[in-house]
Amino acid sequence: MEAINAIYDGSTIKLLEPVPVRGQYEVKVIFTKPLEDKESRRQQLLELSGSCSDEVVEILKEMEAERVHFFKGRDGDDFS
Repeated sequence: MEAINAIYDGSTIKLLEPVPVRGQYEVKVIFTKPLEDKESRRQQLLELSGSCSDEVVEILKEMEAERVHFFKGRDGDDFS
């Protein structure tokens, strides 16, 4: 059995990784957890950052900015 990550947008399942098999396969789709919207994740990060040093807060902001562009251009989809 092989497993890959995907996102269900309410109507379509979009694979986030290349398919690791060839030919026809029976598949099982498992919905693991709902996605949080970007703003609530950002708010959680900002709330937690109050207990961190300024340096750590800047690192977290840089990580957030880098990840915004992670999916751009993949299969014509933009998950940001």
